[in-house]
Amino acid sequence: MKYRFNDRIIFDADSGALSLCDFSEEPLPISNPSKRLLQLLIAHHGDAVSREVIFKKVWDDYGMVSSNNNLNQCVSKLRRVIKALGIDDEVIVTVPKVGFMLRHEIQVEACEMEDEAFIDDNDLSLAKSTLHAEAKPHLATARSSPARSARQIHYGWGILAFVFVVITGIAIYGFSPVSREETYLGKAGECKVFMSTSADAGLGDDVLAYAELQKVQCSADEYLLLVRSNQVKSYISGISRLFFLRCKVLREHKVEICSGLESENSPLM
Repeated sequence: MKYRFNDRIIFDADSGALSLCDFSEEPLPISNPSKRLLQLLIAHHGDAVSREVIFKKVWDDYGMVSSNNNLNQCVSKLRRVIKALGIDDEVIVTVPKVGFMLRHEIQVEACEMEDEAFIDDNDLSLAKSTLHAEAKPHLATARSSPARSARQIHYGWGILAFVFVVITGIAIYGFSPVSREETYLGKAGECKVFMSTSADAGLGDDVLAYAELQKVQCSADEYLLLVRSNQVKSYISGISRLFFLRCKVLREHKVEICSGLESENSPLM
């Protein structure tokens, strides 16, 4: 779902990014807590949302540690990003002794369905125009040259056969079972810790010790994962770079989503 603020800023709730409506600048990504906070304020547009509700919906329900400091930093950085994109009016206001509110003067519109409908109408009009433009010359050619029409039919069937083979190959590849290349190391607190087999197996004990120091809290559907990326190289020659991730299982969608490990002491956005 996408939302438009004052006909200037687009908030993409799926990717967690803010950008200008005219796409003249690169989208500015925000963290998961910031995304959830902005969605919550949009759902209660014009009404104050208490700190207790925000703590639960933004942090506690996702196994993260909530605090006034985390919330204040989150709101502060959201305000700076929105102002940097050109809305000088205060969008998120503090409600003393209650919490925060998205000001009712700010125009908020859900725009994803409009964009889809606009694109579909354009595509349909373009397709109709193309068909009408191409129909007459093809018809004339078919009448004047039966042999050429027969060749075109055979050519068309050849294209359909090729497309069928490609789609079948993609389907077989996409739905074939893939073995997991991860090693279970143990538990750090309530978090299960895994390590990609591409990483050095001798790091197991150090990885567990590092995970213990982070004091990360995991819900039932979350775990920690250490992976190596061949696409990101360290600026220090001869040193490998690993990434420590928190992963969550979304069972209803049958997917796992991983993001950088967040802690209470890390800067939030």
